Formats: sequence, C-alpha cells, structure tokens
Amino acid sequence: MKLSQIWQIKVLRRINKQNIDEDTLYFVLTLIVGVCSGLIAVLIRESIHFLTHHLGTYHAFTFETLWKAGLLVLVSAIITSKFYPSTSGSGIPNVKIALVVNNGKISFGDWVAKMIASVTSLASGFSLGREGPTVAVCSGLASSLGHMLSLSKNKIKALVSIGAAGGIAAAFNTPIAAVIFALEEVVGNLNTKMLGSMVISTVIAAITASFFVGNQPVFTPVAYTWHDSHEMAIYLAIGILASFIGPLWVKTVLKLREINKSVFRDHKFITITLSFLIMAAVSLYFPDILGSGHHVANRALLSEIRDWQLLLILFALKFILTAICYSSGVSGGLFLPTLFMGAMLGGLTGAVADLYFPNHVGTIGAYALVGMGAYFAAVIRAPFTSIIMIFEMTHDYKIVIPLMIANIISYVLSSKFLDGSIYENISEQDGVHLPTKEDYDVLESLVVEDAMIREVITLDSKMTIKEAMNVVNHSEVSGYPVMSGKYIAGVISSHEIGSAYARFQGEATLIDICVKHVITIYPDQSLMVAFHKLNKHKISRLLVVSRINNKRLIGIITPEDIVCHFGFHIQEESKCDVIDHFIDEYEKKSAQLNQSSPSPQSSER
Repeated sequence: MKLSQIWQIKVLRRINKQNIDEDTLYFVLTLIVGVCSGLIAVLIRESIHFLTHHLGTYHAFTFETLWKAGLLVLVSAIITSKFYPSTSGSGIPNVKIALVVNNGKISFGDWVAKMIASVTSLASGFSLGREGPTVAVCSGLASSLGHMLSLSKNKIKALVSIGAAGGIAAAFNTPIAAVIFALEEVVGNLNTKMLGSMVISTVIAAITASFFVGNQPVFTPVAYTWHDSHEMAIYLAIGILASFIGPLWVKTVLKLREINKSVFRDHKFITITLSFLIMAAVSLYFPDILGSGHHVANRALLSEIRDWQLLLILFALKFILTAICYSSGVSGGLFLPTLFMGAMLGGLTGAVADLYFPNHVGTIGAYALVGMGAYFAAVIRAPFTSIIMIFEMTHDYKIVIPLMIANIISYVLSSKFLDGSIYENISEQDGVHLPTKEDYDVLESLVVEDAMIREVITLDSKMTIKEAMNVVNHSEVSGYPVMSGKYIAGVISSHEIGSAYARFQGEATLIDICVKHVITIYPDQSLMVAFHKLNKHKISRLLVVSRINNKRLIGIITPEDIVCHFGFHIQEESKCDVIDHFIDEYEKKSAQLNQSSPSPQSSER
C-alpha cells in the first residue's frame, strides 16, 4: 500500500471518530481551497516573475537569453507532448470536461504537471497568460482534496468549480467576477446551489493573494469623463468591430489547430518549438508582444499609446502570435492576451476617430478599456464576467454605460458568426461534446404546466383494497393519487395495493395504507426543477398542485413526460446529450428500484 493511501486512511478514520458529517467537511474544504487558491496564484505569478528576470526573457531576446528560454520551452514541450497531454492549452476546457464527463476527477499528476508546464512556458515569453493555468491547477487541487476525503460526486464537482473561481479571484484580485465566470462559463448555469460556498472561497483566495502581492488593481484606473454625446458612436463602433474580429480570431485558432493535426500529426513538441522560434524572431523588432502583454495594455489604458499605426501593429501581431502559440498546444491562458487585443482594438478605434473628429473624441484610454470588455465578450462569450471583471480590475465604475452597450452589441452580434466560446469550440474540435448554456436555458424556459398530464387517474380514499385491485388490474399506471373529495389525501402504488390484498386486507380502505407525505410541484416551476425533485427523492412521478391550495390536484408529471416535451422543442441533435444523460440515469435508478424492497416512499415510484 502506498504512503499516500495509508495517510488517507488515517485521516478518514480521524474524521469518523470525530463524527464529522459531509456538509461540515465540505465547508472546511471550501475554506482550505480558498486559501490554497490564493497561494497557488501567488506561487505561479512569482515563479514566472523570477524566471523571466533571472533569465532575462522579460524583454527582447538576445543570443544569450534565447538558449535559456529554449531550455524552459524544452521542459514545457516534453511535459506536454510526452507525459501529460492534458497540460496543453489554458486548462479551462479540461476542467469543464472533468466536471461533465469525469464527475470532477482531476488526477494529482495532471494538475502538478500543469503548474510546472505553465510556469516554464510563460516564463519563456509565449504570448499567453497565467490565469487559465491557475484555474486548472486550483481546480485540480480541489478535486484531489475531495477524493482524498471521499466526498460524494456532487460535492467534489462543487469543489472543482469553487477552485476554478478561487483561481480567477486570486490571479486578478476580482472575487465577484470570478464567481460569475465560474458559474457562467465553467459550470454553465448561473442558478446554482454552490453560490454561497463559491463567494466565501473567492473572497478568501483574493485576500490570501493580496496579503503577499498587495491589493492593487491589475490595471491602473482610467480617468474617464463624458466628453461629447457623439462619443457614443465610437463605443458602438468598438462593439461592432469586436463582434467581427473576436470570432475571426477564434476561427483562426481552430484553423491553425486543424493544420497542426493534419501536417504535424498533432506532434506538440514540433509545433511548440516552431511557435517559440516565430515568437522569438518577431520579438527582436517588437518586444512588447512577449508574454501576456499586461504592461502594454496598461499603457494603452493610460493613453500613453496614441499612434494609430503602432496600435494597429501591436494588435495584428498579438492577434497572429497568440493564435500561433495557443494552437501549438503550449500551456498558457487567454484572459490577458484577449484583454490586450481588446485594449489595442479599442484604442485604435479611438485614435482613428481622433484623426477625423478631434472635437468629439475623449480619452483614448477609455476606448481601450471598453475595447477590452467588448473583445472579451466576443471571444470568451461571458458578458457578465466581462463587465464585472473590467470594473474590479480597474476600480473604475464611471464608464459603465459605454462598457455595457459595447459588450451587449459585441456579445449579440458575435453569436451570429460563432456558436459558443473558444473553450466550447476547442472541445468540439477535439471530439468532446459538452452541454452548452442553451441546454440548460431550454429546460429552465419550459415549465411543468406545458408537459404535465391533466387527466389523472385517481382513487377515492374510502375505496377498499379489494375495489382498488379491480381498478389497478385494468390500468397500466403504477402510482395513484388518493383523493378525499376534491383534495389530495395521499399517494399509493399498485405494488402496495397488491401487497395489502395478499395480506388479506381486502376490506381495509386506501386511507389506512396510503402514504400521507406527498412530494409535489407547482405548474409554473421549470422542468429543471422537476428533474431535480425526481432525482432528489428517487421517485418516478410528481403531483402537480395549485399554489393557492397545495392539496388541490392539477395534474401529474413523470420523467417520460419531461423528455417527450423537451424533445418536441429541440431540433438540433447536439442538444439531446443532456436528455440522454437523464434518461440513462433514470433507467438505472428504475432498475435498482424494481430490485429493491418497498420503502416508505415507494407509493410514488
């Protein structure tokens, strides 16, 4: 037996002796994940900072620094291509896959290797960011802790999502945006029960990180003032441009990945090395494109870069080099490079407008800030995260109206050119079909009233078991509401009626043996809520009751009714994956229930 397994057994025995329930353990782990996320973010940041300054790779390459950076690339390429392929890219798609496919399972080796590969690749100057890898590493740590303490699958998946939020919060010092991003992009559902735990963890992660690196905003606040009403046209133009160029960049990445797979047979060692050489060559003339570009984006926000030609060159180079680096498979994130491109695009739009309409143009930095949000919304497809993140990173709330308008335009128009975020498209290209936001949105938009059966077969509470047997024998229904006049008195199954009759209780009435505690649902609640209740209580039908009087029966709904109604509205084959999952789960549970003995809740099965 391994030492880690022996230690795990000792920990579990100690927990059992203390009678610590799972909810308490989950809460404690939430706090631990928050602290660890802050420490991991600081460790990754400071490691990259140390290596870049120690090796001299923070500015243009020279022959002296090139071979040093080459060694770091060699380490990262070997890890990614030979030992841990999961370290490729930002890591966020892998976290989503772990949640949906593997019940939150991320191996210890994967996330440790991800941290090493990311530090070495980013320190060598690749045109990528550290935030995606930070999310992946923090999620991996949370997964390992959950599995080590033998938590349930749902709790482990929740911890993985909490780790993702903690990683963003600590990396950017943006706890609110981190929560929204985790729910909006990683979990895929803004309505979640883990919100409270996630808020606690992100705040702790941000506080932990700020303890070591300070509580300064990532970008210097922009001195924004409303200059002229005609400025709104410039902000509209930024949103429109981002909605076209953002999807174009995503498609460029996807095309380059496709070329790498067909030409190089997905040999990441070759593609990573080539992308490094290309980037190193370009940096001899434009060193500002090295790394995430945070310092250059900050200069744009401060209006220190006003030349439209320079802004155009920086945007074009970052556009091409980030696409090359990310498509090569090297470990690195997209948040900061995406914000860099957005800042250059926004600043470029403002600089060009200043040439022709100098009397109607305000601060160039304000346009760069709006460009960051609009471009982020077009690429990452997380508009709420975009708005809140820009606020938290700059501590400037005065630019809210232009930012929201540009973001909305960018998000809506970009959906016409590209379905889903870059993460979802990469997963699709790799053959992994993850549930999209639309899957959950459809279930939330359809309500019980649309799918329920209105003509319900009921049994009178005064009916004897013998009389009920005559009804049951001529019906295919397995469960019945028991009615006392117009109101619900309980529920009973055909199995319970048969068992009572076999025990010579034929003269007893249904009110004597029916289950009085009834699980119900209201007609205006969503089908997602219905699925949740059916799963939670391990039952096969729900009684639909009135909100005015919860004893008044309106209808009945089963998993089959939900699936049929959902399928009627869904035309695209890709949107059936979630339903297939639910059908499989219910088939398994039904088989288990048929084999098990009756329980107090069996009257509803």
